[in-house]
Amino acid sequence: MPSFGRNRPQPPTEEERRAAEVDLERIRQGGIPLGAEDRLRRIGKAGTPFFTSDLSAKEYALAQASGLQPVAQVMGSSVVQHGWLGNQGAYYRSGELPALAEPWNLARDRAFGRLRQEAELAGADSVIGIEMNAGGVGDPNNIELVVFGTAVRDTTVPRRADRPVGLCTLSGQEVDKLRRIGAEVRGVVGHTTVLSVQLGMGSSWVMNSGGLLGGGARGLNTEITEIAQGVYDARNRAMLEVRRQGNAVQANNIVISMLRHTIEHYEYEQAGGYRYHYFHVTMNVLGTAIRLGAREPHPAPLTGPMLSINLGNAANRS
Repeated sequence: MPSFGRNRPQPPTEEERRAAEVDLERIRQGGIPLGAEDRLRRIGKAGTPFFTSDLSAKEYALAQASGLQPVAQVMGSSVVQHGWLGNQGAYYRSGELPALAEPWNLARDRAFGRLRQEAELAGADSVIGIEMNAGGVGDPNNIELVVFGTAVRDTTVPRRADRPVGLCTLSGQEVDKLRRIGAEVRGVVGHTTVLSVQLGMGSSWVMNSGGLLGGGARGLNTEITEIAQGVYDARNRAMLEVRRQGNAVQANNIVISMLRHTIEHYEYEQAGGYRYHYFHVTMNVLGTAIRLGAREPHPAPLTGPMLSINLGNAANRS
């Protein structure tokens, strides 16, 4: 009969503790763990590396036909905790809330920065098929973002160490079509906007179940127009920033791959027991900036119109 404690995990050695501290410091500086860097450097030095990829068989075949050689699956991750939120009373009124949007934008920048580092170490020219997953860790205000894609080398042009890695949220099929019309990927663009929406007296009356009618408003179909306007406003603000990012990289078109929002309901009471309602609208936008006419079509121009249907992730359509 085994004695108690025989299967307990062994504590880390001093060498393992020092290695963990080194990795934590590298991550604090926006980098990646040393082990991941060593692995990717070996891939970068290999002429024909053994690769892992999240491309489908059809995407892989089209990427090869377009002159793109997959070399590795790369990823980036970041978890950001909300800092001090300042004057809570400001969130009861309508307006933009940069303090709530900043963790999203910081996490996205850090995650994509680490993904780019992995691609550079692997000797890639670009990353295609990038997907972004968002979640929370512990406190619901904490933001976790993970991005991953397939790093590829462009075999149609000479390799240059100083060429920046292009990031792309489009699939292998879509990248092939872009190359056949002479378009060039300029990079990933994205932004998060958070708005606070304060309801007016009329909408608050509806939310509070009818005032003098004693709850009769529950039976009415009434649009809460302030919330609809808040969603439009949040989208417009996020898209303005995305267009600014596209202009900064000299793109003349943007393909949006993700436009996702959430609405959170809050309420508070004032003297007399009257309940006020406000909502936080969070709008996340992610896309790929491209430049049409930037290069010669490869491997051959499209000869006719093509139909492309992107159904997205089934889990996000429920």
